[in-house]
Amino acid sequence: MRFWDGKRPQIWAHRGASMHAPENTLSAFRLALEMGADCLELDITPSADGAPMVIHDPNLERTTNGAGDVRQLSAAEIQRYDAGVKFGAKFAGERVPTLKEVFEAFGNRTRYNIDMKTFYPEDRPIVRTVLALIEEYRLMPNVIISSFSLDTLRWFTEESRHIRLGVLISQHTPHMMREDGRRWQVRYEALHPNHTLVDAEAMRRARQQRKKMVVWTVNDAERKRELAQLGVDAIITDDPVR
Repeated sequence: MRFWDGKRPQIWAHRGASMHAPENTLSAFRLALEMGADCLELDITPSADGAPMVIHDPNLERTTNGAGDVRQLSAAEIQRYDAGVKFGAKFAGERVPTLKEVFEAFGNRTRYNIDMKTFYPEDRPIVRTVLALIEEYRLMPNVIISSFSLDTLRWFTEESRHIRLGVLISQHTPHMMREDGRRWQVRYEALHPNHTLVDAEAMRRARQQRKKMVVWTVNDAERKRELAQLGVDAIITDDPVR
């Protein structure tokens, strides 16, 4: 699979089809692919025993019927809780998956944007774990790693010559859109800004620097059309219908 296949824009499912199913669950990812998504966007937070758990928040309260800090609980403890019932009764029984379980379920059928929620020096070992899983499932061509943490992206740069990287940029750090990314000491190929930061000038700079443009999170149909006309490479959305 060619990661950048010439289709513009690709549609990336934000935490799966999270408008229609509980975010970051196998149900949400399965539905996203049924809807035609080109890529599954998912989040990784490390458990206490070093498992890459597919969950956005640092704690369990918002998306499960459990409580506690993900980093203080083992993978088995996290998976005791229901990650579907809060979204709807028909999703009762969904669990917070591990990255291994996602790769096992979907393999090379799709692309993956793995958003690393790693910000602390003690998180570095999870980088090696994620890379090992990507290698085990032969998914290096299918994966891009993104993060708001430049430290995390530097760790991936140091650990692998082959992993594809994207720099997440929030609406709170717009200056990063104008910076010379070479000073970040990250070997990245894509910018992942909040869509409100993207206009014709931002696209011009990205093309000048030969960087791909992946925007998040866009659920408004008119805004999707505007961004497509600007030429963004991918749109991350909770509703991955074309």
